[in-house]
Amino acid sequence: MGKTTKLLSDAICRDLNRLDKRYYRQGDYPGLEFWVMPSGVKTWKFQYKIKGKKYQERKKIGNYPVVGVVEAVKRAKELSTKIFNGEDPKETEKADILKMQLGEVIRSYYQEELTTTNQHEPTTIKNIKATFGPWVFRNTYDKEILDRVARVEDLQYKKLSSITPKMFKNLYQVCSSKSPTTANRLQEYLRKMWNDFVKTDENPFVMKKKYKNSEKIYLDFLDQTELQRVMGILVKKDDRSGRLNYNYYKDKGLNPVSCMLLAFLLTTGRRREEASSLTWAQFKQGSSPRVELYKTKTSKKNQKKIFNLGSDAEDILNLISVDRLNNPNSKFYFPINDPRNKYIFPSKDYGRNLNGGKCKTLHIIDPKKTWGSVLFMSGIERHMKIHSTRHTFATNFYRVTKDIKALADALGTTEQIALKYAKLVNETVVDGINKIKFFADEKPILKQVN
Repeated sequence: MGKTTKLLSDAICRDLNRLDKRYYRQGDYPGLEFWVMPSGVKTWKFQYKIKGKKYQERKKIGNYPVVGVVEAVKRAKELSTKIFNGEDPKETEKADILKMQLGEVIRSYYQEELTTTNQHEPTTIKNIKATFGPWVFRNTYDKEILDRVARVEDLQYKKLSSITPKMFKNLYQVCSSKSPTTANRLQEYLRKMWNDFVKTDENPFVMKKKYKNSEKIYLDFLDQTELQRVMGILVKKDDRSGRLNYNYYKDKGLNPVSCMLLAFLLTTGRRREEASSLTWAQFKQGSSPRVELYKTKTSKKNQKKIFNLGSDAEDILNLISVDRLNNPNSKFYFPINDPRNKYIFPSKDYGRNLNGGKCKTLHIIDPKKTWGSVLFMSGIERHMKIHSTRHTFATNFYRVTKDIKALADALGTTEQIALKYAKLVNETVVDGINKIKFFADEKPILKQVN
């Protein structure tokens, strides 16, 4: 009898490397899958189909190496038996989650959803934890916050099935008395946690917009004059070679990689997290230069992931490309076997020991420090967030085109969202007023008054 070769062994599972996109390998039992996430987390899932349901389902059955190959096969067999007997594992899982306390569920959400799926940016994870810490877990030294949360029920020890909208409303109100904006974040993060992880219809953290605290929307942007001053500082070429002038960046104390990322943001309107992680494989040259994103904040709704580039954005990428392979003195240059070599905006800190431990990010994450320095050098004294680069692109795009549909397409949003940028262009309002004919072309004949 021939020897059966195993599809997966502990050695194989151990040696599978993470990639930019998640992928899986088939296990040694029908429906068993071994997934490798971009974060490096490895997990077992079981794919199955319930009679009467149109689509197949997947259920997570444990992370590797806590759950090894033998244990994963065992759990897959147990699930298969339950499904054969008419039991839906996901429905059972929902019932079990509802019996858990909110604090337990949030901790599981941290481990199984936030940090393993690679669907959330590090800043988003940080903000969620920073909000839940004091207001759900009461983990804070702020006496004012502790005094406020002491007035309401401690939801972290409540079973999910027992939490009511009124209970949360009381917590929302005491949080609002300290910070209305934080209260809105608390509501949104808890609603998201329930929808992503608990996945039942009775979400006690849903709140109608009219009952939420009003917030001032941040819409600051650079006008055309300011934009040109900033771009003149961000992109500086050597007059003789036509390449980036690294002596200029050194003299000014500026990081050239951060500068070029900011210039790319301003010339494309891309979100920071979309642009900072771009690889050279995503830059498509030719007659129609473009970048192809793996995902965007809105790609689940409109599926748009391909964005054309203007000539200035293309020039920025070409400037980087000239130095990245043949100029060892360039901040964009890394040896061919260095994983940073494939990123357009590589991080010099990768592998270094920083305050929070060894840096594991291959690309730049946040050019905030450089952004502040460039604004100061440009004579712009007001504080501006990095996201204002997107507002700047959108506002100036609409100023010259007056085309909401084209703007929505360039940003990858709906026309309704794009309309908010149109409101910033005051000259459009004036143009509209001036087009109204308040007077007739011919002077009216005035009636004589005796």
